[in-house]
Amino acid sequence: MEDSTREARSLAQPSAGMLDGIDPLALVRRYEPVLRFTNGELFFPMSVESYVEHAALWGEDPTGGLRRLVDHGELTVDRLCAEARSAPRDFRLELRYVPGPLNRRQLLQWRRDPNRPRIRAVTRLAAVGLLGRLLDVLFRLSLMIRGRVPGGLVAAAHVAYSRSDAASNFPYYAHVSTDGGYVVIQYWFFYAMNNWRTSFAGVNDHEADWEHVTVYVAKADAAIRSSNGTAPDGAGRLRAVWVAFSSHDDAGAELRRRSDDPDLSWVDETHPVVYVGAGSHSGAHSPGDYLVRVEPPALGGWFHLLSRARELLMPWTRKRGTHGLGIPYVDYKRGDGRALGPGTPDPWTPVVVTSGMGWVRDYRGLWGLDTDDPFGGERAPAGPRYERSGEIRESWADPVAWAGLDPVPATDEDRARLERERLAELQSRQTELDKIIAGQQESVRRQAVSALDPSPDPGPGRRQRVPRTKLDADVARLRALRTERRAVEVERELLLEASRRGLPVGPHAHLRRRVVSDVYRSTPHRVLRVWSEISLSVLLGLVGLALLFDLVSGFAAALDAILVVLAIEALLRRRLRVFLLGVAIIAGIAVVISMLVTNLRLGIGVLAVLGALGLAFANLRALISRR
Repeated sequence: MEDSTREARSLAQPSAGMLDGIDPLALVRRYEPVLRFTNGELFFPMSVESYVEHAALWGEDPTGGLRRLVDHGELTVDRLCAEARSAPRDFRLELRYVPGPLNRRQLLQWRRDPNRPRIRAVTRLAAVGLLGRLLDVLFRLSLMIRGRVPGGLVAAAHVAYSRSDAASNFPYYAHVSTDGGYVVIQYWFFYAMNNWRTSFAGVNDHEADWEHVTVYVAKADAAIRSSNGTAPDGAGRLRAVWVAFSSHDDAGAELRRRSDDPDLSWVDETHPVVYVGAGSHSGAHSPGDYLVRVEPPALGGWFHLLSRARELLMPWTRKRGTHGLGIPYVDYKRGDGRALGPGTPDPWTPVVVTSGMGWVRDYRGLWGLDTDDPFGGERAPAGPRYERSGEIRESWADPVAWAGLDPVPATDEDRARLERERLAELQSRQTELDKIIAGQQESVRRQAVSALDPSPDPGPGRRQRVPRTKLDADVARLRALRTERRAVEVERELLLEASRRGLPVGPHAHLRRRVVSDVYRSTPHRVLRVWSEISLSVLLGLVGLALLFDLVSGFAAALDAILVVLAIEALLRRRLRVFLLGVAIIAGIAVVISMLVTNLRLGIGVLAVLGALGLAFANLRALISRR
């Protein structure tokens, strides 16, 4: 009930009248995006009907496992809805597009197929340090003990997809809603497979994939309405103001870009261009290769500790521009492959959906194989309306809140109106505070006079002395009123200045970080690329050999091996001096600690001399700077 109320809230807003006289399909087609894929992509948006008719439906059995309810080739969308409606709300359901992975011979044949699209990848490990590479190895090893998509399933799905009619028909599923002055148009795209890990060395694979692009449309200003208001579909009264793409790393305001953002491209002024991640199908505003650093939620605390340890032992990693700690992957969004949508050889087949429509409402299960991966990355997704838990997605029910647009007026007219109302409130409060402050000031002055009465006994007819504690409290309240009054005055001045200048911020002002392509811009030289692939093996091999020869002296040899590998790493990254300084500092600290443990007098003496030298240096520097 709570989900239904929340979802209906956006449609009950007064802004629903914005759609009066507008054909929803014409509006959807006016802003439909252009998707540009990376050369090597295997899967493109397909229809739900094609997927379901090829899939099998699985559900719970009495033992808690899964059993096949409807076999491949026997399922339809209508039957899927009927099965979902007849099942209990928390009943586990999942679709499986293919019966299983290809066998070894079929998989080898698929890999050798010269017609299969391929990508020229970059060396992702060169973008991070040794610790990041070690974490990458551990994460890959974890796939052996947690739920994962079996090898050969991507190949099986690609064979089934490429041989079907779905490979030549490209639909999207559009959902239109209104909230807070915005008309929200969501374009949902369904893929048979997310093959990021298998085909592009990414984070994960999972059967089925739902991604979306959201265009936020608002009432056009007077000039635009006067020139476009005669459009036959009525959409000339509206204009796109924000665009949001589904993303791996971003949330809230980071998901959206303003329509005038120079990073955002348009076709025919109304169709946003989306650069789709190879295999991952997430969206980007600009083409390129994006370094993604993944921190599994279950290991967040350990990642924080490792990051602090890395900064202590390798201080050069604090240098601005150095990538943070995480498991490194590259999201290829080059846009050099197939393109779909307006202005391309492959137009869209639009389908407008609502919350009460068939499979959108009825099917809460997963759209592919559920691997029970505790990290969630290898599990199939639920549909556009639901989370895996069966709850309604925020991006579907509350797309304005999902993109952090609740505080943002939809139009310049709304912003100007809110500014006028706020200015009036501030002026009223400032006048009110002036009166309150004047009265409070008079009150504390009277109290101060009473508090200074020298008579120990007021006697008949004399005023009772005011306790000092009450006077202090009233003075503190007066100061708080004056502080509030200053804050009101400052806010009013800033708001007046912003009103005079118009929109006071640029298109990136709402972003905490501006995500840009960051792999090609810092392509490492060949030696570093080779070193990044073999360095971890070299390090582990040297440490292993050192420990095998002698357990006592082996630890010292292992430490030497680690230092040698770290020195090579610093040399190739042109940070050798910083590395040597860091080693010297760490060695000095170790020597002092050793002295404190073995000879307290000597250790304290060394600390005192170092302190004296440091203090003398600081004082001489200050003296020179004053001359």
